[in-house]
Amino acid sequence: MSFLDRPQTTFGRRALFQVHLWTGIVVAAYALLIGLTGAALMFRGDMQQAAFTRFFTVERPAGTSDAPIGVVVSSLQAAFPLHRILGIDYPTARRGTYLTYLMKGDTLVTAFSNPISGDVIGELPRTSYITTLQNLHFELLAGGRGRVVNGVAAACLLVMCLTGLVIWWPGIGRWRRALSVDWSKPWHRVLWELHGAVGIWLFVLLLLWAVSGVYFAFPGPFRRAVNAVLPLTVTSAPESAPRSGPSLGAGDFTRLVADAHRQVPGAKMGRIAMPSSKKAPIQLVLAYVDHGDFDTSDEVTLYFDQYSGALLERRDQARQVVSAGDAVMRWLGPLHVGSVGGRTVKYLWAVAALAFPLLAVTGTIMWWRRVLL
Repeated sequence: MSFLDRPQTTFGRRALFQVHLWTGIVVAAYALLIGLTGAALMFRGDMQQAAFTRFFTVERPAGTSDAPIGVVVSSLQAAFPLHRILGIDYPTARRGTYLTYLMKGDTLVTAFSNPISGDVIGELPRTSYITTLQNLHFELLAGGRGRVVNGVAAACLLVMCLTGLVIWWPGIGRWRRALSVDWSKPWHRVLWELHGAVGIWLFVLLLLWAVSGVYFAFPGPFRRAVNAVLPLTVTSAPESAPRSGPSLGAGDFTRLVADAHRQVPGAKMGRIAMPSSKKAPIQLVLAYVDHGDFDTSDEVTLYFDQYSGALLERRDQARQVVSAGDAVMRWLGPLHVGSVGGRTVKYLWAVAALAFPLLAVTGTIMWWRRVLL
C-alpha cells in the first residue's frame, strides 16, 4: 500500500523518475519539433487549398454532373503518356475536382482534373512549404533514416507517457489536487504542477500519438505485434483471370461505373483503384454518405476483372466482421490526424499537440534546476 499512499518513498517510483528525467532530455527537442509541426499539419488540407486553389475549386453551374470517367482517363493518358495511373478519386465536398495519383518509375505525381470537362488542370508541385513541413514531421528531412529515427523517438515518447503516469501519482489523499495548478505558488512549483496536470489530462491522446508514431515508422513489426495480441483478419482481393492482350481501356471505365451504380443504387462513386499487377482486379469504391472521410462503414467495394470487366466480388463494409485488432489498425490513422469529428476535433487536436512543446520546455527547465544548478 506504500505506493498508493506515499509513492515518493518507493524505490520503483524513484527509478522510473530517473528513466523519465533522462529520456525526456534526450527527446525534448524532438517533442518540441513534432508537436509544433503536428499542430500545423492538422490543417494541411486548408493549407493546400489556400496555396493551390485552382486545383481544389472549380466554378460549375448548378445541376452539372461529373465528367464521365472515361473522358478523365483519356485526358490523363494524353497528358502523362509514360505514367501509370494508380487511382482516381472523385470530387468531394472539400475538393471539387478529380484527384489522380500516377507513377513513373519511383516518381509519384498528384494530378487534378476538371470535374465538368475532364481536362487535366495540372499537377501538385513536388516541393512546397507544405511538403517540407510534412517531410519534417514524417521523416525529419532525412528520408528513410529519418523515419526510423522518428519511430525510435516516438517509442521514447511512449516510455515518457507510461513512466510519467506513475510519477504523477501523488497518493490517494492528494490526487485530486494534482489535477490542477496553483498559480500562487513559486514559479518552479507552478512548472512542476503544470507539467503534471497537462500530462495527465492529455495522457490518452499523447499515448495515442506516441503509439501511432511507432506504427507509421515500423508498420510491419507493429502489425505483427498487434496480431500476436489481437488477431487481425486476413483477406485478399479476388484475382482477374490472366489472358493475353490489353486490359480494359479508357472507354470501358464509363461502363464499369454505370454497372457499379446498378449494383449499389443510391451510392456515390468515391474512388477507382487501377490493377497493380496482371492478376489484380479493378476496384470501384462507392459510399452512401461520403468517401474519404475516414469513416468507411458506409462504403461498398466492387471488384471487376481487369480484362473482361466482369464483376468478381462485392464487399459491404457494414457487413464485414471486424476483430478488435482490425479496429485498432483501422482507427490509428484517423485518430492520429483528428479526422474523426469534423473541424472541431481538428482544432482540439491542434491545441492538444502543443502539449508536447509545453512538456518539453517545462521538463527541460526542471531538469536544469535539478541537475545543473
